[in-house]
Amino acid sequence: MTTATIEELWQSLRTSTSHVHRRVDSTHPLELYAEFDPPDQYGLVLFSHREPPEPRPLRSLHMDRGLRPDGRWWLRLSIEGRTLQAVFAGLCRDIIVFTRANVGDDAAGAVILSRVDRWRKLLQGELRGLSEPELRGLIGELFVLETDLMPALSAIDAVSSWNGPFGAAQDFTLPTGQRVEAKALPRGVNSCRINGLGQLDPGADTLVLAVVRLDQTGVDADGATTATRLIDRLRDQLVSEPFALNEFDSRLAAAGWHEHPDHDRFAVRLMGIEHHAVDAAFPRLIRATVPDGVLEADYEIALPPALNAGDAGVEDRT
Repeated sequence: MTTATIEELWQSLRTSTSHVHRRVDSTHPLELYAEFDPPDQYGLVLFSHREPPEPRPLRSLHMDRGLRPDGRWWLRLSIEGRTLQAVFAGLCRDIIVFTRANVGDDAAGAVILSRVDRWRKLLQGELRGLSEPELRGLIGELFVLETDLMPALSAIDAVSSWNGPFGAAQDFTLPTGQRVEAKALPRGVNSCRINGLGQLDPGADTLVLAVVRLDQTGVDADGATTATRLIDRLRDQLVSEPFALNEFDSRLAAAGWHEHPDHDRFAVRLMGIEHHAVDAAFPRLIRATVPDGVLEADYEIALPPALNAGDAGVEDRT
């Protein structure tokens, strides 16, 4: 079964003459409804048996609550006009995904308002888009997830291995303990920046450096993708795995991802992923080998030859 997006639900309500609400989907455990109120108000409404907390005022987002005649409460989030519709749609998708598992009716209102707080700066127009280097790095990590890990692991194992957004030394830690560090580089660049003495130090585990070759291009070029398109593609792959999808969105939030129109202006084309075994012969600085008194270092290395093109660099395959 294909679930309509929040934008599709709003559009269907906009053209409807008999409906004001549509449930976000029949399988969601909470009573969440898309809402459209003419002439140009878009909303998301929760119906619950538990009184939701009092919403904190927000300049660009209308939030109100009330008690229905049947004894249930409602909590409504809405905006007027289309200036922030894309941002509001992102917030609604985040709420729908985040509340799909492990959120009961009693806590639903509080959880929804906590998600609003995470989006507060963006909704107030105070949060800028990610920079091009930040977008390039995020796209590189997402390509490793999509190309190397998703085909090799279960959905939840692949997504849960992505620990870079939480401040881990390496971007990915697989169930076997193998580490993967992703670096996004243009085609033909044969050196990369290493951030800190811990980045190429997996301890007793094995480590692969995945060099993601990206060409910057136009948004409409053949093979072009943006961070938004890549994220949407991964979400589509995870739609039947709600726990994995929830973990994916949590990691995106930790990585600083948010919907922003500027993100769709930066497009790249994937040229390939090279895999380098980081072993004793690999050029690196780690704490065990630098002189006493050297506490930290960022440095640049020349890349040695990669592993065989067919080696995905992932040890366990399911």
